[in-house]
Amino acid sequence: MRKTLLLSTALLILSFISYGQVFNTGQTLKPKKFSLGIEPSVLINGSSEFMVFLHGGYGLKKGIDFSLKAGFLSAYDEYIGGDVEFAIGRYFSVMGGAHHFGNFGLDGAILGTYPIRSDVHISSGFDMDINFVDAIDNNDTPNDTSDDKETTEAQFIGWIPISLEIELKKNMSFIFEVEINITDDGYHFIGGGLNFYI
Repeated sequence: MRKTLLLSTALLILSFISYGQVFNTGQTLKPKKFSLGIEPSVLINGSSEFMVFLHGGYGLKKGIDFSLKAGFLSAYDEYIGGDVEFAIGRYFSVMGGAHHFGNFGLDGAILGTYPIRSDVHISSGFDMDINFVDAIDNNDTPNDTSDDKETTEAQFIGWIPISLEIELKKNMSFIFEVEINITDDGYHFIGGGLNFYI
């Protein structure tokens, strides 16, 4: 028990000080309950990049929880983000938040969960990011950059998330998730890991 508590505390601290995707279901955490998770994953966009996510969540009150996530990828900036999730009935939720992954962005998602059995749940819905990407607005004159201006453009990226949560023990689940990119920009995502509920 002491080792589990120590590991859980370390993961929570890392998730707060570091720079899933969804790694979530359509249900919120109970008030004053924590969740901690670790998720190895792969981003696929022409090539594949390995990434590790750390997740932390806390039930604020009935039907509302808050989560933080941090991701580590060697080829890009680190990912850090947070969101607030609101329950809509027993098996549906909406969430919104913000992240930084090379650029600042806003997140939004709607998720529904279907219990296949008491210890197995499948979830899906829609996940969207609005990223604010720096771009150069050039003056259309070759070799003359004196009038070039840096602008910020909004980039919309959407996914269909599909996740499977399997309860391994009373306070531990395995979550496997796939996010299918449905827009021109962005990437596909495959991940899976353990989530601990405290």
